[in-house]
Amino acid sequence: MRHALRIVYNSRMSQIVVRSDLETDSALERLSRITGTSKSQAVRNAIRAAEGEAVLAQMRQESLAIRDDPGDRAEIRAVAEDLETLRAW
Repeated sequence: MRHALRIVYNSRMSQIVVRSDLETDSALERLSRITGTSKSQAVRNAIRAAEGEAVLAQMRQESLAIRDDPGDRAEIRAVAEDLETLRAW
C-alpha cells in the first residue's frame, strides 16, 4: 500500500508530493517526533543533508582523480622544483 505525503509550503516555496511506503512514512513520523520538527521541515532538512553528502562525495571523487592523474602529479612536481629555487634558506 502506498501513502502520499503532500508537502505544502508558503507562497515562496514550492509544493512536492512524495509517495512513500509504510516503512518510510513511519521513519518520517519518528524523525519528526525525535527532532521536534514538522514533517515538511524534516524532509527539507533531510534533502539538504543528502545534498551536502553528495557534494562531499563528488569532491572526494574529483580529488582522487586529480591525485591519481600522472600529468597533474608531474605539474605539481615541476612547480615544487621551481619554488625550491626561490627559497631563501
